Amino acid sequence: MCVSRLHRVVALVDDDNVTVVDLDGREHPVSLLVLDDAAPSVGDWLVVHSGYAIERVESEDARRVSDEISAARAHPDERK
Repeated sequence: MCVSRLHRVVALVDDDNVTVVDLDGREHPVSLLVLDDAAPSVGDWLVVHSGYAIERVESEDARRVSDEISAARAHPDERK
């Protein structure tokens, strides 16, 4: 099963590809071929599904979600 996940761009490879880091700190190559938005820059946040960037996420929203995920992982017994 594939799941869309939040990633931060860490390197621009070429016009159609970037390298991203996920919330676990792992780097992945990602294709930009289905992203309708302008090309991302290093530091931008993307939703990635099956190796393709499908949506850009505002930095403030991405950091909020990242913080919520980190908190849930730190305190798994408190999840509802």
